[in-house]
Amino acid sequence: MKRILITLSIALLPLAMQGGVVKGRVTAEGKPVAGVQVSDGRQIVLTNARGRYRMKTDKADSVVFITTPSGYVAKMIDPVRPGFWQLLTKAPKKTEVHDFQLQPQDQSKYSVIFITDCHLADDPTRDCLNRFEKSVMPTVRREYEAAAARGAVFTVNLGDFAHDRFWYDFNFNEYDAEQFLVRAGFPGPVYTVTGNHDNDGAVAGLGGRTDFVSAWNYRHTWGPACYSLNVGRDHWIFMDSVEYINDGEKDPRHKNINGKRNYRCRILEKDIEWLREDLKYVDRDARIFFCCHVPLINDASKSEVMEAGQAAVLDEVFKDFPTVYVYSGHTHKNIHTADCGFPRFKQFIFAATSGSMWQQPEGYQCIGSDSSDQSINVMDCVVSDPSPRFVHLSGEGKMMRVYDLNAVGDFYRSDEQCRIFHRLYPERSWYADPRFENMIYVNYWDYAPGQKVEIFEDGKPLEVTKSNLDEPLYVITYVTPKLDSRSTASKSAAKDRKTPHSFVATAASASSQVLVRVSDAEGNVLYEENVVRPKKFDKNTH
Repeated sequence: MKRILITLSIALLPLAMQGGVVKGRVTAEGKPVAGVQVSDGRQIVLTNARGRYRMKTDKADSVVFITTPSGYVAKMIDPVRPGFWQLLTKAPKKTEVHDFQLQPQDQSKYSVIFITDCHLADDPTRDCLNRFEKSVMPTVRREYEAAAARGAVFTVNLGDFAHDRFWYDFNFNEYDAEQFLVRAGFPGPVYTVTGNHDNDGAVAGLGGRTDFVSAWNYRHTWGPACYSLNVGRDHWIFMDSVEYINDGEKDPRHKNINGKRNYRCRILEKDIEWLREDLKYVDRDARIFFCCHVPLINDASKSEVMEAGQAAVLDEVFKDFPTVYVYSGHTHKNIHTADCGFPRFKQFIFAATSGSMWQQPEGYQCIGSDSSDQSINVMDCVVSDPSPRFVHLSGEGKMMRVYDLNAVGDFYRSDEQCRIFHRLYPERSWYADPRFENMIYVNYWDYAPGQKVEIFEDGKPLEVTKSNLDEPLYVITYVTPKLDSRSTASKSAAKDRKTPHSFVATAASASSQVLVRVSDAEGNVLYEENVVRPKKFDKNTH
């Protein structure tokens, strides 16, 4: 009986206690660094006075990584990837040795460059690699050099760096995309989170294992799905907010795609538990920066957000921290969210660095699905309440696009592809209709709760309302170029093209002068734009 009880007690031990040993040393310039967090994605141990660590682990997440301590950066794997992680490659019960090297860094001042939804695929029809080098890289280099002159700088990639649907069509997966960044001369370290398109679409039918196995290439490229680092007095957290499911039939349109590539927008319970452990080592007066692909909260859309209940769970996890700055992508729109019942979270949602996945044809503006200018975002982290700065890739400084819908209506009437669009999708905004006469449409993509958008005609204020109409330029540059007389209605083109930050007012005259003004909650004027009418619509200058 005694032997049976002992056997049962061993069987009931946590899996992490039944595996092998992972051990190693953390040093900086050859000297040991004590108190560094080391994790296998489930548990966290600290290095001792000699910089050594040791953990029993089942190696379930197949990586070991450190939380880089304040004042240090990890030695680089290559010009883009910081080496805070290493793969566990031996059998679960085998001992592995993994050492980490740190380099001292002055982090009293630092900046962050945000990119997201790059959707790199080496697709010749989109020419995305060439367009990334020509449109994105010059702006990134310029901003990096300016930030480096002020202090430390790193880049955060908020997911969908590659595109699962095209991995096998063009032999270009997550690792290929990372190596493209190296060849393109991307400056400095990149910390990344996984998006829904960063998973392997060939992996399907494995039930609960699909999510883990489909991320094999991602882990071998970027490391753990969830991790953290300390920068100065700040704690940065990077979390996987996508559970890849990929069920359904094989997709005949693309090589090796074995399902619908569907997913759930949530953080797995095991990762929430890791986060709880991670926060035990964070000073309560530290600033918290939380990065994920799918928005945690989104008052502009209920379909582009984490599942119900996720915000409440994280709100409880972060109960000891009054403010958590949250950064995400996924929506391909610029959105500053209201608190949505969770005032702890101050969230910024960024539009895609790819515009609309590089799908605007040559000769058309590459804009986001909210018709915002193609951009990156840069944040100076020295200030007490940092906010990202929208940086146009075109070099222009506009934060809004103003349309005289009389001119847009003229374009719709005269353009053959717009007429085909109206025939196929009669329920969509048809700006040639008389009901849009003399209407002014404003798309202000830097809109934040509390700000005020006003429209004046010859100095007199007009009644302004939020818009639920199609964004004209997005329809003209993204949807209609694909249409011809043989086109039939498609689910993709029928999708709603509204934006969460557009406003309309109706003027009395077709030839009056219009002023658009944006003010903050205190009444300070942020932006103004004069519109002299009538003005011809031009898809290349709007």
